[in-house]
Amino acid sequence: MWSMLLLLLACQTAPEDSAVVWSSEACSENVDIPTGFLEDLDIAADPHSVVLGAAPAPRWIRYQWPSVETGTSAAFLWGTDLDTLASVVEIGPVEGFPEGAVRYEGASFLYGSGEVGAGLYRLHEVRLCGRLIPGTTYRYRVGGEGAWSETFTITTPADELDSFRIGIAGDSRGAYETWGQVVEAFDTAEVDFILFSGDMVEFGTSQEEWEAWLEAAGDVLARRPIVPAHGNHEFLSQNYFAQFALPGNEEWYSIDYGGMRIVVLNDTVRDAAELTQEQAVFLDQALTEAGDDWKIAVHHQSAYATCTTHNSDLDVRAAWVPAFDKHDVHAVFAGHNHLYERSVPIRDGAAVGEGEGTVYVVTGGAGAPLYGSTEEQWFGAVAVPTNHYLIADVTPQEMTVNAYDLAGNVIDTFVVPR
Repeated sequence: MWSMLLLLLACQTAPEDSAVVWSSEACSENVDIPTGFLEDLDIAADPHSVVLGAAPAPRWIRYQWPSVETGTSAAFLWGTDLDTLASVVEIGPVEGFPEGAVRYEGASFLYGSGEVGAGLYRLHEVRLCGRLIPGTTYRYRVGGEGAWSETFTITTPADELDSFRIGIAGDSRGAYETWGQVVEAFDTAEVDFILFSGDMVEFGTSQEEWEAWLEAAGDVLARRPIVPAHGNHEFLSQNYFAQFALPGNEEWYSIDYGGMRIVVLNDTVRDAAELTQEQAVFLDQALTEAGDDWKIAVHHQSAYATCTTHNSDLDVRAAWVPAFDKHDVHAVFAGHNHLYERSVPIRDGAAVGEGEGTVYVVTGGAGAPLYGSTEEQWFGAVAVPTNHYLIADVTPQEMTVNAYDLAGNVIDTFVVPR
């Protein structure tokens, strides 16, 4: 069986026209240097070379999805010293690895500010589009000859899944010990992937913070993909975009996992049109494509929040909630307010019965300073100011979400029927 799978791996290629189109979910194997500006999309990274620097060992390895098609595509990222150019992934069958593995060469780039040795960093990235087989377990390693990482095991999602598990959190923002506890809990719970509602770090321009955030996650992100939303503390910075390999423009995008469409949005925008026009159109299209699938959304500043520190974001509510209503979105996960909140089901600006509207969840408790002040609102169901994380168990019939504090106590449970 594996000989046939390896043949498929070696022969599959990306579409001829695989350039990134920012309004679509096209997958591209091109690696470009991120700038933080949407108009600068074609600065190519350095192609693979055998060159190894003084510290070529791969660090902070992560496995991600660069395409809406999570079963067939993957991206691998890692850091090294500035001089190392070796950017290779070997991936193949679990038994006897690395014999029989297929080799893919990627690219790397320098980013950051300052001169060499004072504010510059090297990131390596390999993107695979349409080269993997859904529902298949692989082993992989990254680096190059003489500087391989340890090996990691991943399983691509099948086209249809009876059940799966999602870890959900947001707002770690400098508290990396707490973030590490959350990641450990996700790993122990064996989540299939992680959703993050933004504000990973305090200052998105600080690479030192990003490295502390990645270090706290250990090797979990090398085995369990993270699907992030951009938060206001990421500042649309080059450092933020360097950390991830995501679909589309990496600010707003969608992915499919089993029978679920996940739409990720960015509410920290350069101008109002990105919120009210570009993303509103994208959101409607992405949800239309989802049909009768599970539909959830992730972004940072919640449309419905009882916390008085930031309150509800009325611009987001006006721009996106009509699409959530129109397409019967099951749940929307946000952060920004540093507590746990859940709304009643909402449709057309009013409370409705279970299964008749969208549930809005604020999960901003992965380490940032907690906010305790809330006010009674018609839409508020639960508000708990504590560090926490969510585990969502999804079946074809329902999604059960449990919110846990860091001691593992359940602070809330709700069920969303399909």
